[in-house]
Amino acid sequence: MSVTNKQPATKVAGLLPARLADDQLDHFECMVQYVIREDTDDALYGFDHKYWEKRIRALVETHDLVTTQRYRVMMLLDLLERNALIRTHSRTAA
Repeated sequence: MSVTNKQPATKVAGLLPARLADDQLDHFECMVQYVIREDTDDALYGFDHKYWEKRIRALVETHDLVTTQRYRVMMLLDLLERNALIRTHSRTAA
């Protein structure tokens, strides 16, 4: 009798599969665009750039992202950082 060892796709080093990250990345992209368009420091009831940065970094730590997803993450973090710098400069100039 032959037994095949069929196991479900395992997590790489405890990471979730990349396919589970796309919906979250789509959501992050929408929300980051919203946050950087807002003029207030507490965009959307306290969900400011720091909150979204933490959420994005948590996604990176918990999912086995592919190259295109990592690129999307880098772009999101870059947008947040640039926006934070611009706000800091405009507050100090005022």
